[in-house]
Amino acid sequence: MTELTALQLDAVEAGGDTLLWGNAGTGKTTALQHRLLRLLQAGVSAYNILVLVSEYGHEQPFLELIQESNLGPYAQLNITTYNSLAREMVVLFWPLVARAAGFKNPHQPPTFLEYDMAQLLMWRILGPMQTEGAFADLRLRPQRIVSQLIDILNRAAFNGLTLDEAVARQARVWQHEPDQLKLLADAAEAARRFRQFCLEHSLLDFSLTIQVFDTHLVQATHFRHYFSERYQHVLVDNLEEHTFAAQNFVADLMGQIESVVIVYDDGGGYRRFLSADPMGARQLATRCAQQFYFPDSESHTANPTMPHLAQYVSNYLLIQRGGVTEQAAQTILGTVKARYRREMLMALPPVLHRLMQELNVPPAQIAIIAPYLDGALQYTLREELKRAGIPYRLLRRRSSPREEPRVRAWLTWLALAHPIWTASPDWAMRPSAFDVAEALTLSIAGLDPIRASLAVKYLYDTSAGVLLPISQLTADLVERIGPDMVALIEHLRLWLAKYGNGALPLDSFLYQLFNDLLCQPDFQPEPDVPGAAICDWLVRTASRLRESAAAIGLRNAAEQGEAFIAGIHQGLVTANPPDLGDPPDPDGVVVATTYGYLLSGISSQIQVWLECNIMGWWQTPYQPLSNAFVMVQSRPDEQLWTAQEEIEVRNELLNSIVHGLTSRCTTGILLTYSDLDRRGQRQAGQLWRAVQSIQDGNGWLEEMQQPPAA
Repeated sequence: MTELTALQLDAVEAGGDTLLWGNAGTGKTTALQHRLLRLLQAGVSAYNILVLVSEYGHEQPFLELIQESNLGPYAQLNITTYNSLAREMVVLFWPLVARAAGFKNPHQPPTFLEYDMAQLLMWRILGPMQTEGAFADLRLRPQRIVSQLIDILNRAAFNGLTLDEAVARQARVWQHEPDQLKLLADAAEAARRFRQFCLEHSLLDFSLTIQVFDTHLVQATHFRHYFSERYQHVLVDNLEEHTFAAQNFVADLMGQIESVVIVYDDGGGYRRFLSADPMGARQLATRCAQQFYFPDSESHTANPTMPHLAQYVSNYLLIQRGGVTEQAAQTILGTVKARYRREMLMALPPVLHRLMQELNVPPAQIAIIAPYLDGALQYTLREELKRAGIPYRLLRRRSSPREEPRVRAWLTWLALAHPIWTASPDWAMRPSAFDVAEALTLSIAGLDPIRASLAVKYLYDTSAGVLLPISQLTADLVERIGPDMVALIEHLRLWLAKYGNGALPLDSFLYQLFNDLLCQPDFQPEPDVPGAAICDWLVRTASRLRESAAAIGLRNAAEQGEAFIAGIHQGLVTANPPDLGDPPDPDGVVVATTYGYLLSGISSQIQVWLECNIMGWWQTPYQPLSNAFVMVQSRPDEQLWTAQEEIEVRNELLNSIVHGLTSRCTTGILLTYSDLDRRGQRQAGQLWRAVQSIQDGNGWLEEMQQPPAA
């Protein structure tokens, strides 16, 4: 078990309203975990303790510490996120709040819409509006529009705003741009239709769940009595990553129960895109009677020279002078550079091998970090790491499953098994010949793309969207494709005909397609682990759709199937992505986006800052319909959103990213860049400008490249 410092021991024993603050890696969360352990060891019932974490998965270290301590039963301990707590409480107190919240049928139990199901419902609302001319001047894919419409509702709820207040706040910052105001009016109408549909059909998405909890339940007498009787101790990790609604909830508890202990990361707030309010957290933190500051000298995860690099970048981004920067160059191990991005990615694995061998760094202690991981980058990086024999694991928060070939393949078989869907004049997702050939290649081991394309040419009717019997093939074609392969194609066709056309519910069809057919030895002699992960995700998603179908207006199995296939093809984003490609190796190199890495809670010996010269490190997502920074409560609502403020926000975010990364790095940083980015353009982003004057120093890589002394 970890040996605590004197500062941590003092923090563990503190009672009342207490703040633990400082930079990441200085031992604050460890102290909070031992505070929990101390309470349990002192005889406080687990039933009376609530731990609020900012991210799913962050509860695991708390549980592991308790398991190591052999305390005994603690099943009633509640370690959760604010969103999950709100959902749990709304279910428990539903009869008390449903009518006041405006639900048309308050006696009907609610149906919860996960993020992917909320997207499907919003698509059904968006389609007719676009037909009427809404969003005509907005050049965004439908999925991006859907995502931002849901963001409007979520950000309003997380910031304690009504929908009208959120729309008005956005409109005020764009008051001199008529075209933008028209788009906002369309967005407001779509959001209102979505909200009204939810109220009429007892649907609870994230936004409505938070609004019901924050507006109608938290202040209710019965709830306050229940909550104060049950929870006597509340521990909050990373308050700066919580939303205003969560912070407001914590503020209400302070002074009302025995103890509220808060951890605050100075320089954090990486979830600002998800409505985190670090400024509001800072204001709340000042209310704590006891405060423990954890200085950088207490850091357990950072190289002592890392603050020099963070300060160096801060001086550039925030146009300031100060702090210690003399040793900033010592943090840079070297650079990997090339003319083209692919060449840079090919040159990286040999350097990683040298790091592992010469500096004795295990793969799991290396993190490759990029502002975003597009499909081409992921594919090339995975292939180069596999070719070099370097294990890896990809950290992903959300993904669009249509990017995975196996997802497309399974959906192709789903569509071909239900020709009644594809016969509909409104159906626009009929599989192409390429789709079917790709699905055959992935479904039948040993069938190469050339022979699959040849089979599809004669066995797939593109106009009708159906597979034809193998009697269409001549003996010569059978020989060219291979008799065994032809037999398996026929077996697949007959299975689709037998179990398609509504013979099985959507989720059951997908389950049996894989387990009864595609994973069998004739089709896949070796275990298809990636295929099993894809199947599991598809089945779970289809099950949620079937359970929510009636509530969101899908009247029959055909409409469910069409919505399922169309939603994924149009770019549905999931917060619970399947493991795409090879299974992740827990002992492999971490590959992550900047925010994915920072929010994961991990640290590494070596960080590789990938493509550190591109603008992506500094840019923020284009969100014309839902500006996360405008809706936060700590920002004056009358203040116009200017180009200057946007630049300042970008600089602040990049500065925060650099501080977060450096505080989670124990040895050094490897910089990589290419002269030309993925579009063949030269870039010199803000991060590159900040570090270029120190990156050419005598780091580890440059030293090792020098010729040996005579």
